Amino acid sequence: MMSSKLHFFFLLIIISLILNIQSARIMDDSSDCEFKGPCKTRKDCYERCGVGRPPFKTALCEPYGSSRVCCCI
Repeated sequence: MMSSKLHFFFLLIIISLILNIQSARIMDDSSDCEFKGPCKTRKDCYERCGVGRPPFKTALCEPYGSSRVCCCI
């Protein structure tokens, strides 16, 4: 019984490490994000990113330092 709990514990650690590595890879400086000015909510970024007009983009309001900025993908 103790052996199976130990295996489960190490499996959880390995999965959490994999998830941390993947999230760090997404947030690196080589991402597809174009930063386009300050925002408070995602809707603040719709005009800056041209959401709804071709080429269709997605707008996010991302933390950047002590403020938030529009991220156009």
